[in-house]
Amino acid sequence: MENLINPDSNLKIPSTEQKVDPMPVNGLPVRQGGILSRDLEPKSVVYDYVSEKMMSATDSKLFYQQSKKDSYNSLALRDGDGPSGSTTLEPCINYQSNTKDPHHHHSSMPSNEIMFENYIDLLDTEFHESDPQGQIGENTVNLQADEFAMNHLQYPGLPHESKPSQTAKGFHGAGFGIGIGISHGSNVSTELNTIYSSIQAVLDIRHKYIELSLQGPFNNPKDDAEWKIYPSPPEPFWEKSKDPPNPKSTIRINNPIATSPCNEASRSTGPAAETKKNNPTNPGAPKASMRSRKPGQNIGDDFDMSDLMPLPGPNEMSFRLDDHGVYQVFEKSDSNVPVLRVPTIREFYMDLENILTVSSDGPNKSFAFRRLQYLEGKFNLYVLLNEYQEMADSKRVPHRDFYNVRKVDTHVHHSACMNQKHLLRFIKSKMKKCPDEIVMFRDDKHLTLQEVFQSINLTAYDLSIDTLDMHAHTDSFHRFDKFNLKYNPIGESRLRTIFLKTNNDINGRYLAEISKEVICDLESSKYQMAEWRISIYGRSLDEWDKLAAWVVDNKIFSHNIRWLIQVPRLFDVYMSTGLMKNFEQVVINLFQPLFEVTKDPSSHPKLHIFLQRVIGFDSVDDESKVERRLYKKFPLPKDWNTKQNPPYSYWIYYLFANIASLNFWRKSRGFNTFLLRPHCGEAGDTDHLAAAALCCHKQIGIAMSPLSNNALFLAYDRNPFMQYFKRGLNVSLSSDDPLQFAFTKEPLIEEYSVAAQIYKLSAVDMCELAKNSVLQSGFEHALKSRWLGPRYRLPGIMGNTMTKSNVPDIREAFRHETLQQELAMIKQHTENIIPLSSEIR
Repeated sequence: MENLINPDSNLKIPSTEQKVDPMPVNGLPVRQGGILSRDLEPKSVVYDYVSEKMMSATDSKLFYQQSKKDSYNSLALRDGDGPSGSTTLEPCINYQSNTKDPHHHHSSMPSNEIMFENYIDLLDTEFHESDPQGQIGENTVNLQADEFAMNHLQYPGLPHESKPSQTAKGFHGAGFGIGIGISHGSNVSTELNTIYSSIQAVLDIRHKYIELSLQGPFNNPKDDAEWKIYPSPPEPFWEKSKDPPNPKSTIRINNPIATSPCNEASRSTGPAAETKKNNPTNPGAPKASMRSRKPGQNIGDDFDMSDLMPLPGPNEMSFRLDDHGVYQVFEKSDSNVPVLRVPTIREFYMDLENILTVSSDGPNKSFAFRRLQYLEGKFNLYVLLNEYQEMADSKRVPHRDFYNVRKVDTHVHHSACMNQKHLLRFIKSKMKKCPDEIVMFRDDKHLTLQEVFQSINLTAYDLSIDTLDMHAHTDSFHRFDKFNLKYNPIGESRLRTIFLKTNNDINGRYLAEISKEVICDLESSKYQMAEWRISIYGRSLDEWDKLAAWVVDNKIFSHNIRWLIQVPRLFDVYMSTGLMKNFEQVVINLFQPLFEVTKDPSSHPKLHIFLQRVIGFDSVDDESKVERRLYKKFPLPKDWNTKQNPPYSYWIYYLFANIASLNFWRKSRGFNTFLLRPHCGEAGDTDHLAAAALCCHKQIGIAMSPLSNNALFLAYDRNPFMQYFKRGLNVSLSSDDPLQFAFTKEPLIEEYSVAAQIYKLSAVDMCELAKNSVLQSGFEHALKSRWLGPRYRLPGIMGNTMTKSNVPDIREAFRHETLQQELAMIKQHTENIIPLSSEIR
């Protein structure tokens, strides 16, 4: 390699091909290459001579390319190109396109470096041929180099989504630096192959569990275009303005979201079935609801159980509980082979151990940390480059802004869905209007509402927010026991039973009334939805029927509300009170009624109707509790008869296993299926995250409540929400418990507003979070299509309807490309490697 001379100095730098006699510098001996002895890396036990030689060769190669580029750029400073009177610098090396370095072997260079070499030579030739007098300036050269860098055709292995509008304007997102297509050294490639193979193994295991339990994005029958929602949501305003409905006519039967749920016979396909379904005069068609109401008024008046009759008939399949505590479904009652093989608890814990092994590996953790740091930095760079373009795109969208895009509160507990002022106003109203109403039975006598308050020496005038004392103040930080006591108004559990329970002596009427008031507020806002989490404890078999009767009898149906069933992990409490004998009783109480209503909906008609609005299951308790492993091998549910509460992973497995069997049967009958969306990761061991990653639904949506965390576990400024958002995780904001944390009438907007102030969120950021909440939610496909656009299922720009979501296409393109690039990295390093999952098996 020939000598390279820096034009800005007189220092002559020898190449590695020449031998230079050592000359002392300040009395210190100089080694070959001009490196002082003190700067040499000491040869320790981990010293790798081969790696050092490879790095030296790489550094020399990069230095050579940079020097050629610098020398080439100096050609732009000839006479006539720079300012008058400036000194003309001649190039140190006269490059010729047909001259090659005899010591430089292109065959050993990576493909991208060969491309760069050829491009430099090509530019050099074109430069001398088209500009012999040096008339082309530096800007033209830089523009040509920029075009080459942005030409995705030069990188065929790089995932890329075309953005012609942004490219024409000069906006290109946050760059290339992803490492795709670059050949690493053998040592680095081997380590990356190992890391990515372990990641792929985790993805393979998770894919198996998600597909088995039918929790994928297209597995739920309610996501079909023909699924019927009853009661139907109001028609869009623009459709009414185009085609004013006839007040004397009924709702059109062929509207996919305007009729009642049909039975299995009406789900047949074909022209004849379609004609029958769309024919209002057909006596076999489902009845159309003639009742309608204005949003925010007369909650439940548009529901009538007779519209849903007749219910589907019984099914010939059967079910029974096996010896491992899992309900199995059989084609015939006398069959012994289940239609679905659910992984045993031993297989589950083996897979869980594999995930924990991968996540605890040192190189994997270091690589994941650096990769996440890269993703965060990439988003920051993207914002710097495209922030003003996003603002301009948002301003061009008519009508839409943050306030009128749909937002779903993906995590809110039903018994705390109102704020304190609302509950206080409701309690005072009941004390004034119906003080003589019998509300509870205690000490062998019936008590009226007035007598209950007299027993605690309080009147309506005495009540205030401070008297209720239901807000989670600083005394609840890391004190989950005190937080649970905050659910008791004035610290009295009897008041919680009267006002915040569905199962009491007044059949939960007060809670139903205040729930309807909250629904009125949600429907009046029009753009806010919620998924209320309500408890099934597993203490008795009739819990499901009581809850369904409470919902149906009180007509708590709204197009803004869906339900999630939360299962408290309180087995140790049941055992200490003598309510249970073993854990198998909890499994039976939780799932036997669901299998019965799936086999024959007429056996639990109200439960069948209620389940059409149920999204899935949650598991709740204090995750910070220490889980002591008393057993080397966990016993089966029928043998778990100690007062020790099973660990989090044990609960999750039996929820998952039974949901998997139930979903298979329900989908075969055309009924909606359920997801597993537990509380996870707020505190406790990493086992919780691993179990959730193995069994939870496809999207892994993260519903975060920074205000709740700030009061219970983690200060607001230390909350990882913003890190998750920047790194591209599927996060949304939720209110958790407005009764304990909120001060305003709109707790979800309060959560967004505080986050916007603390984290400096832009309008685009908040609209993206709102869109994430809709995608995470369990609302039906027809509603999501209306809220986000008909192509919302498609990735990237193809699935983005900006007039609905107010999220610019450039933001969606960035998110989609980043995801595809990460997946391409996994594919690149695992194509020719045997998956670790097969080796584990």
